[in-house]
Amino acid sequence: MPATLSDIARELGVSKMTVSRAINNNALISAETRQRVLEVARRMNYQPNQYARALATNRSYLIGVVVPDLMNLYFAEVAHAIESIARPAGFQLLICSTDEDATREIGEVEVLLQRTDGLIISSVLAPTDTGAYRKMMRDGAKIVLVDRTMRNLHCPVVATDNVQVGRIATEHLISLGHVRIGHLSGDASSVSTDRLQGYKRALEEHGIRFNKTLVRPSGLLESEGYLAMRNWLAKGDIPEAIFAVNDPAAIGGMKALEEAGIKIGEEVAIVGAGNIHYGDMLRVPLTSVSWSRSEMGQQAARLLLRAMAGESLSSKARNVSLPPELIVRNSCGAKPLERARVGGAARFVRRSSHV
Repeated sequence: MPATLSDIARELGVSKMTVSRAINNNALISAETRQRVLEVARRMNYQPNQYARALATNRSYLIGVVVPDLMNLYFAEVAHAIESIARPAGFQLLICSTDEDATREIGEVEVLLQRTDGLIISSVLAPTDTGAYRKMMRDGAKIVLVDRTMRNLHCPVVATDNVQVGRIATEHLISLGHVRIGHLSGDASSVSTDRLQGYKRALEEHGIRFNKTLVRPSGLLESEGYLAMRNWLAKGDIPEAIFAVNDPAAIGGMKALEEAGIKIGEEVAIVGAGNIHYGDMLRVPLTSVSWSRSEMGQQAARLLLRAMAGESLSSKARNVSLPPELIVRNSCGAKPLERARVGGAARFVRRSSHV
């Protein structure tokens, strides 16, 4: 049976009014006390009367969450972590998926603004395309960015260091002895552009000349990684190692390579990013760069709750960067491709005729 305010108050040894104020983000309650109350409320499965609160406070007690792809378990994990903080604080989530469509994103956000008290957004827009969000914030919108960053948009951000993600992945492939390293490069979002920068930086730091022909745009979806790799295979000259912008693109690329009869981890090394939930359960488990999705979602929710409560956040508090780390599995255990010399140039030798 869900707990009541009185149950939480007894557990903490405080008044029912203190618990109520903490859950309602009253400025009279310290951040430390609010955090203690929310933790106990979550543990005791407290569920507030949403409609009564909304009528009394003229607030919706809804948080909008906008993600690029709910079919990607990465974002499902982030959303679940947001809810683990928001629900004990008395907020419910409205979740929208943009399917990596920038135009759709703005439309979804505009609708959610009318129904929610604040938004947590993983934007697919280019990092400099901030005009719409800057206007919303001038009009009073409370926004927190998660996973993606945008330049000169002064709102809280929780993300990983995506330049470092690209660098870690590429340096790992270099450490395995690979020199000709390709990249499935994603889209125009900050995630893609920063990881491409990290890829380039790793090559430069190890004295490997950047070759733009080894960078192929793929988008961030599994289907896009698959199509990008099929096109690459059709043109030949597949490199011995590939860093994919994220795990879905890597998995799509692996599917295309396997259909072509190419052995992942033996003939082509693959590294992704994001450590998607089932990446270790693939036929060839995927090497990936990882960071905490739970911490990402929880931090974003806490920042939004503080912003909606009217707290002034320092620059350091508003910008949370989660450290990435390499998770090594079988997909990167590759040896150089077998090649044939054609007109003095090394060319990929296809193992299958149906590409």
